[in-house]
Amino acid sequence: MTRLHNRIIQTVIGQNDGDALRIDSLYTQIEIKKAISGKPNEGTVNIYNLAEATENQIQEKGIRIRIFAGHDLQPILLHDGNIRRVERVRQPPDRITSIFLGGNTIKLAQAIFNKGYSGQVSVRQIVEDAIPTFNIDATDLDQIPDDAFLYDYSFSGKTGVMFDKILNPIGVQWFESDNFIKFSSNQKALENVVLLDSDSGMIGSPTVTDKGVKFKSVLNGRIVMNERIQIKSSLVSGTYKVIEILHKGDNREGEFITEGTGTELEQ
Repeated sequence: MTRLHNRIIQTVIGQNDGDALRIDSLYTQIEIKKAISGKPNEGTVNIYNLAEATENQIQEKGIRIRIFAGHDLQPILLHDGNIRRVERVRQPPDRITSIFLGGNTIKLAQAIFNKGYSGQVSVRQIVEDAIPTFNIDATDLDQIPDDAFLYDYSFSGKTGVMFDKILNPIGVQWFESDNFIKFSSNQKALENVVLLDSDSGMIGSPTVTDKGVKFKSVLNGRIVMNERIQIKSSLVSGTYKVIEILHKGDNREGEFITEGTGTELEQ
């Protein structure tokens, strides 16, 4: 069994690294959900007994928040998005600052695309032309087939609505995650592979569901949406595409786990 020590959860608030607020020495709980869907990532960070002056800086640093977590002083990025709201609760003797996480919902809602094409045009070209309207970088465009075309196409309206209309028929989903617009082709995954077995942190045995396979491990930020996970167990073995992730736990003695769902890949 893999030996893991020294849990760390680091909360970074602010647009730039140079002047960001960093919190990593206080008792912290996290719950971060991700999925390949039209819904933005969401989650919660609870920080205990944050100094009032530090708490006030949260509003001053802006809405960008990043959460890093891991073992042995090697935290990995789990979330990069926006602060939806902040709540302060007293549970004597503690004061808890709850930060609610979200994606770039405002940028997604405000993106508008107006353009027409004459003759044949590839779906990927339309997507590439429309991405700047989000004001968010994009990745994984190679998940869009290069042999999908439209003819005499024009659109005027919300970019997200257009993406749904032109991508869903060719088996591609788009989603926003960690400050990127990303694309996912049904039953295909990116090439990176993470091994999950009893020696690499798997907890219990994976179970088969109608979506694919559900798995649980010690918290592992290397398990990433849209990438591959190779599961080896006595009951379930195979390579799957990660379509849902839940990171949750604290930096002391409670849970510190990653749960997820993987779907079977095309052979």
